[in-house]
Amino acid sequence: MIKAVMLDLDGTLLTDDHIISDTNKEVLKKLIEKGVKVYLVTGRSFDAMKQYHQELGLDTPAICYNGAKIVYPNGEFNEYPIRDNELKTLIDIAHETETHLNIYQHEVWYCENTENEETKTYIHISGLTPTQINFNDLKELFSTKILYIADHEKLLEVEREIKSRLGNKVFTTFSKPFFLEVLYGDVNKGSTMEKIMKKEGIDLADVIAFGDGLNDLEMLQMAGIGVAMEKSFPELLKVADEVTGSNNESGVGEFLKRYL
Repeated sequence: MIKAVMLDLDGTLLTDDHIISDTNKEVLKKLIEKGVKVYLVTGRSFDAMKQYHQELGLDTPAICYNGAKIVYPNGEFNEYPIRDNELKTLIDIAHETETHLNIYQHEVWYCENTENEETKTYIHISGLTPTQINFNDLKELFSTKILYIADHEKLLEVEREIKSRLGNKVFTTFSKPFFLEVLYGDVNKGSTMEKIMKKEGIDLADVIAFGDGLNDLEMLQMAGIGVAMEKSFPELLKVADEVTGSNNESGVGEFLKRYL
């Protein structure tokens, strides 16, 4: 019997038009009525994901920034940001490699160029509005999540440089081939899922997790059943227990129908 469902948003629960299909919505609501807890687990900020949380009528914690922020129904939150020297190093790497960088302080998205294609891409996906700033002028050196945007080959070089300078002080992952995400220490969707399930008294063996990106890998590995979407990263397809249809074909809902 499943007790919890963990859902990535972009490329998983949401269609490419960023909506929850009727099939996904109906199946999830039926599972909730049966007592199954449904959690949204995303790389987005809370402001960029809360509309979906509300649309599904969820009363579970919202897992944002790939697990670096947990927002509880009463408005309280836990946050695990990158700080000080580590953040300065990540900014330096962006400048040295001339790679677009997003910094997130709580719910505010900062970048140094709000007019380039990288920013326009992220605005389209997230629906958020950036605040332009010179990163050297940040009043506080912390960021809940770091996001580099570039072509995949360049980001692989950036990732190697990050690993060389910071080692295991930060966690790197890809949500899309063109999105390199950096989190504090060992923070990821899987480790945060584990914390919340322990608090809820739910065994990980009773959890189904869905995702499509490398930032979903730890979550799918740790859940009792890890389900990759049809168009997932090849590395994710290798570790998944099951593969379902695409996000545009209600892959989540179609898979979960067997548990109704």
